[in-house]
Amino acid sequence: TAELVILHTGDSYGYFDTCGCRSDSTGGLAKRAWVIDSLRRSSDEPILVFDTGDFSGGKNEYGAEMGRTLVEAMDLMEYDAFTLGEWDLNHGPAFLRSIIEPSRMSWVHTNYDVVGLEDLGRRSLVVERGGRRIGVIGLYNPTILLEASMRDSVVIEDIGESARRAVNDLRAEDVDLVVALSHLSYRGSRALAELVPGIDLILSGHGGKSLSAPEQVMPETWVAAAGDLGRWVARTRVELGNEPAPVTAVEGDLIVMLPALPNDPRLDPLFERYEERRQALLQKESQRAPSRSAETQRTLP
Repeated sequence: TAELVILHTGDSYGYFDTCGCRSDSTGGLAKRAWVIDSLRRSSDEPILVFDTGDFSGGKNEYGAEMGRTLVEAMDLMEYDAFTLGEWDLNHGPAFLRSIIEPSRMSWVHTNYDVVGLEDLGRRSLVVERGGRRIGVIGLYNPTILLEASMRDSVVIEDIGESARRAVNDLRAEDVDLVVALSHLSYRGSRALAELVPGIDLILSGHGGKSLSAPEQVMPETWVAAAGDLGRWVARTRVELGNEPAPVTAVEGDLIVMLPALPNDPRLDPLFERYEERRQALLQKESQRAPSRSAETQRTLP
């Protein structure tokens, strides 16, 4: 037998600092980077790292720049692949090209395309690690309402048909494991397990659900969920045997990004770059906004 460790995140919503949700607020990209790097240095098992989407912030330019910072950080952390969520899609094709094209990560989009970006990404992916072949698919939920300006730019296909076709193609390539990056929500991920046979592990995003350990939904399919706002990194250990049942055991946990964890200084330049972009946006806004006196003059009779 052999073991693989799969780390995954999702639904960060641009939170590269702590979540701000309580006094001992958890989270932070710099802590995530330190944890992932430490696990790589201390683990005897091969490690893969994935993200299930919604890494961008709100719908404005600041949210887009947060998403850019998240992608730059995930690149530095050497993520293997990601899929997109609606928060990422809301910023338009030009933004997506600007973050996806230079990235070393693989964008996997099995049941959706973005008009004008057909030359980017993959419908499915095979990653070789530790002498094993891991197949990856990425799925988006067609019921999620997109920003009006993007509704004609995102082409979504049937989830079941697309996933079954991709899984069959990957199995034909003799993969040892099939992993789905699911931006379908927790309920949607469980439904996917029942709808499409042949997926070993579903990494669930959209909605912020967290699971303290992977759940076995079907006899051969587990679901893991990493929560939101960067508060956790989900860790799943997969024990692989030989055919016809290569997955012999699945277990996992959530690693909390505690305040006491060190910050990885490699990310400092990214945060400085974001602050420069933020200041430039603020300056642009101030130049566009009319002065108070001019506004007053326009309202006088």
